[in-house]
Amino acid sequence: MKPLLSEADVLRRFNLVTGKGGVGKSTVSAALALMSAQRGERTLVCELNTHEQVSRLLGYEPVGDTVTRLEKNLWSVNINPNTALQEYGLMKLRFHAFYRLVFENPLVGALVRFIPGINDLLMLGKAFNHEREETDQGKLAWDRIIIDAPATGHSLTFFRLPKIIMDAVPTGNMHAESAEMWKLLSDPVRCAIHIVALPEELPVQETSDLYDKLTDELQLPVSTIFLNQVPELPLTDQRAVYLETWKEAPKDPALRALWTAGRIRHELVQQAKMHQKTLTKLGRPIVNMPMRYDSPFGRLDIEALALTIQDACNAG
Repeated sequence: MKPLLSEADVLRRFNLVTGKGGVGKSTVSAALALMSAQRGERTLVCELNTHEQVSRLLGYEPVGDTVTRLEKNLWSVNINPNTALQEYGLMKLRFHAFYRLVFENPLVGALVRFIPGINDLLMLGKAFNHEREETDQGKLAWDRIIIDAPATGHSLTFFRLPKIIMDAVPTGNMHAESAEMWKLLSDPVRCAIHIVALPEELPVQETSDLYDKLTDELQLPVSTIFLNQVPELPLTDQRAVYLETWKEAPKDPALRALWTAGRIRHELVQQAKMHQKTLTKLGRPIVNMPMRYDSPFGRLDIEALALTIQDACNAG
């Protein structure tokens, strides 16, 4: 039986979107962020030291490493590890002079860069600080944080790093910060990890492998599977059945071309259904994100996909 979908599955307070490279993580991140903002929730979407796909998909210029308001209830930031390190240093050392003395020292800089995974830890730490950020009135600054996380492979290192640091460093600030990060990541009430896949054999297999490692090995809360670029038949159910019985191509060249295109699309739809059935075995809700044929792909497509996700939640 296909698991039912609820808004709680796709919109927890701290959301990380991952999956194989090229499957549409940024697309899903942008759609989730827009959906959340349109619900009236203060939403921050975070990219991690990338070329900024999310802001572009939403129709805006890159925002850089400063939290920037895009529109009503929606902000964006591209987290840079160097900026994150500076903010952490100032937060802990309090004074700019002390920060320059410690963190602008070339030897200290070289030592920090030598630590394996330090950039990932800094970027996750910056997102974690946004999760606990408060307003001047003492309220949480953000209702929703959505992170366009690294792709499969790199993402496993990214997700397990706080626990590695926590276990390796038994005391001190780094242990305490890593322990708090891991507590957040492993909390199924506050945190959701979403996996994006394509209806193709290799992405579906990688999604299954990633799900097993996140849930079994790391025991982290995978919430929803987003199956992106799902082809659909532009036909009624009755006409789709008729197409299945139409085995021979018509003699007219124009009709033959349409018949061939229809058969190809029909085959892709059947394959997508097969891959969805495979993903259903993971036991998590699946959101089908239909293929969009607009060129260039942009804001209107993100709005349509955000509505698709909302409709899927309402139907669930």
